[in-house]
Amino acid sequence: MQSSVFGIGKELISAQIKDNNAYYISKRLNEIGVENRFIVFLDDSLDDIVQTINYFLTKTKLIITTGGLGPTFDDLTLQAVALAINDELILSQECLSEIELFYKKLYEEGKIAEKHLNVNRQKMAYVPKSAILLKNSVGAACGVYVKKDEFHIFCLPGVPAEMQTMFETQVEPILRSICIPNITQTQTIECDINDESLLGFISQEVTQKTHVYVKTLPQGFSSNTMSVRFSVNAPTKDQAQKELEKAISLFNELLSRFQSSKL
Repeated sequence: MQSSVFGIGKELISAQIKDNNAYYISKRLNEIGVENRFIVFLDDSLDDIVQTINYFLTKTKLIITTGGLGPTFDDLTLQAVALAINDELILSQECLSEIELFYKKLYEEGKIAEKHLNVNRQKMAYVPKSAILLKNSVGAACGVYVKKDEFHIFCLPGVPAEMQTMFETQVEPILRSICIPNITQTQTIECDINDESLLGFISQEVTQKTHVYVKTLPQGFSSNTMSVRFSVNAPTKDQAQKELEKAISLFNELLSRFQSSKL
């Protein structure tokens, strides 16, 4: 399965805060066996979010969003998802009860002055009608999981502690149940060449012949060496390791030939 990850919020695209959510999610997806293809940051614009969801549903079967689930006027993620999949946005009594309990607890702990559900707090309980709720054990806003045909959309909070807890306890088990096992293995080697433009021919040939992705990692011409990373996806760890060994062997063979031809 392939995925797209969205970070939603003006604070992200204006660099007011540094996003770590996309990095965290992509890393976890890789461990599960999901190939993340895209990371996109979006403004708090309803039209932009709807259009972006629709576009990336043509690219990947899985979309995970972070942010835009809160109580303010510009938290629009769930409304956008409902529009994108042609679903109705409804008030979830279950979600409303969770939110009510959350604010009641904060009030009893003396952390807020008002425990009742105002309009902004109630706003967080509106979710797509077909959504499965993802409970938020850290914050107020529920996340949601929407399945439409063969597509899967998860909407998670933007606050890292809330997002990570929700991902680990609820999203990951669902993904493991729907994904065909696909192990990603990587290995990095050092080679005694510093010109990426020359090494690129070898990297391309190895990638084409073995289907192991070869990425050169230049350090600048002040170094006499260069790191090369090999990445492969396979159903099992053993198979992935065999594919890596095959690719690295071919790479070293081609590099040796190239260097010998220059002598």
